[in-house]
Amino acid sequence: MTVSTADNLPRAFGKYMLLDLIGTGGMAEIYKSRAVGPDGFEKILVIKKILPELANNKSFINLLVAEAKVTSLLNHPNIVQIHELGEVAQQYYIAMELVDGSDLLNLLSRCTRNRLRVPIEVALHIVSEVCRGLAHAHAATYHAGRALNIIHRDVSPSNVLISKHGDVKIMDFGVARADLQQLPSGSMPSVDHIERGTLKGKLGYMSPEQVMGKNIDRRSDIFALGVVLFECLTLKRLFVGASDVQTLLNIREADVEQRFKRHSYLPKPIRAILRRALAKDPNDRFQTATDFQEAILDYLFDSRLKVSSRSLAQFLDQVLAPEAPNTRPSEPPRERTPPPSQLDVAATIEDEALPAPPPLPPPSLPTPSSTRPKGLRRIDLSRATFHFKHDDDTVYGPVDMERLMSLLGERAVGPREWVSINGSDWMRVAEVRAIVDLQPSIIEEEPQRPLEDGPLNKCRTPHLLFRIARERLTGKLKVTQGSVHKDFYFEQGEARFSHSNLKSDLFGTFLIENLQADPAQIERALEKVIPPHHYLGAALVNLGVMTPDVLQVALGDHLRSRIIEIVTWQTGWYEFFEGEVAPREPVKLPALPRLVMDAIRTHYRAAELRLLYADMMDHVLILGRDTAPLTDVLGFSTEEERQRPVLKTNATLRQVLASTAGNEIAQLALLRVVFALHQFDVLAFRAPAGAARGIA
Repeated sequence: MTVSTADNLPRAFGKYMLLDLIGTGGMAEIYKSRAVGPDGFEKILVIKKILPELANNKSFINLLVAEAKVTSLLNHPNIVQIHELGEVAQQYYIAMELVDGSDLLNLLSRCTRNRLRVPIEVALHIVSEVCRGLAHAHAATYHAGRALNIIHRDVSPSNVLISKHGDVKIMDFGVARADLQQLPSGSMPSVDHIERGTLKGKLGYMSPEQVMGKNIDRRSDIFALGVVLFECLTLKRLFVGASDVQTLLNIREADVEQRFKRHSYLPKPIRAILRRALAKDPNDRFQTATDFQEAILDYLFDSRLKVSSRSLAQFLDQVLAPEAPNTRPSEPPRERTPPPSQLDVAATIEDEALPAPPPLPPPSLPTPSSTRPKGLRRIDLSRATFHFKHDDDTVYGPVDMERLMSLLGERAVGPREWVSINGSDWMRVAEVRAIVDLQPSIIEEEPQRPLEDGPLNKCRTPHLLFRIARERLTGKLKVTQGSVHKDFYFEQGEARFSHSNLKSDLFGTFLIENLQADPAQIERALEKVIPPHHYLGAALVNLGVMTPDVLQVALGDHLRSRIIEIVTWQTGWYEFFEGEVAPREPVKLPALPRLVMDAIRTHYRAAELRLLYADMMDHVLILGRDTAPLTDVLGFSTEEERQRPVLKTNATLRQVLASTAGNEIAQLALLRVVFALHQFDVLAFRAPAGAARGIA
């Protein structure tokens, strides 16, 4: 019998039509398929069938049949559903639900390659949904009510599927242990009796008791899911060592504290959850998947993090969006991403692996001679032309040596940008020794550890900026999103200065876009700039393009636009370095809370705010103090101030919104006030007694 390939597709397989080969695992091949019925009935699903060369292998047949028997007893939205177990031409197969999206391994791999962190709330939501599926499997019973005692034994990223709609489903019970011998077909042995004595699942996700050959129960799955959560949050493997033996030793010790030291940005409550899920002694772990899930929900609730399937779907779409083709000089190398899979890699101890780029947040970027293109140290930059590009393929240039020096002085060139010199192949700036020699600080790590760090999104950034203002902090806020980074300097809680490596953020570009200068004037002024002590603004004043007063207003507008822009980021990462002061004379700006309120007013629409609070409509409002003094602090508009007194303690959000009587303008103003006060920590929500817990 020949091995089938994608070359002879589509083709008939019994009553199914095999459309696409999704992939091939250790024992089976997976096809996207179509079932056809009477009167034009069609259904798209997945066919998982034994590899042709293994069709007569009893052990693999038993594994496939056992998987079908176990999964057929599990009817839950967080578990991939089995439709049928069958045989065609002596080839056993399972017909199962098609999850149109990606597996978690593919998602994490793409995030790792693109230097994009998984937002904490998204990672927690994924694991929470897996908890739901596992809880159902662990508690499953046969028809007579007898416990099946199912243990998945292969909880790992490749076995977690995420649909394009944000549904999360666990799959592949091929190595699950269950009391199948109690089912009517007594001739079928339990999975636990198949290949007894071999390790089941993937080595990096096994529990200490599993690798030591001890008896296991459902708490072994809890441990594996804890590993998955750690890797979602850090994009780093937890226990995998240089060899299988070292990995086994790492798992046996289960020393997570050493790993936490390398990821100090993980919030303390998250570390507490991980510490319990990954406890070496099963008695110290969460005892059920439901316990694990409730700990996650408690954290999300206490942290006012709202997350849903929609949030996950949006993040998935962002990460898996196809990359735009590049028509500029030689495209930088890109890694090809394997297609989403529903593969069974059971009965092996081969470990799936995430790519391992430099750690996030911002890495140390060495320029080893072994990877540095030849001749770049000695190239004559004085006559060179440069093009720069971000990961989104936006190209800036050409620029000459003098302009390069100006960009370096303004920190508008970042170490992870791509650069092409004289039309050469693209390479990372940090790999070009000649540029690094001009500005060594471009690849230097921060001189101190951040006071705090964490993820950014449209619900967290306003809260962070409000807190900087409220606590009158002085220091540098560094924000990153992929290869983009921006520095904001604050003095006593007020924004004073900023750097950005986005060329569209340059002051000259801003002036041209706002018709405050023309390109010729900017070019003449740039010729007068001699870094690092002379800047574009001073040159424009010296040339008579603008007065000092007009320059100060323009600088303030420029900084204001940058702050408002980061409030709109859907994802990102921040670090706050206490005590760092602006490298230049600071700019005077309106109060920071007013800038944040401007961003909310400009970029937060009614539909978005309604969705944000959809689960909290019947929650009771709790006002921490009189909100009247905040009218001036936040700069409420006339309509917003008209709606503010409507907010009263012990009223529900639904009730206060009803007071607008359907007036969309008034309702939008009220929603913005609610959001601003909530982010300012003046307004809180309390779920009504007995109601399902909402997430803020």
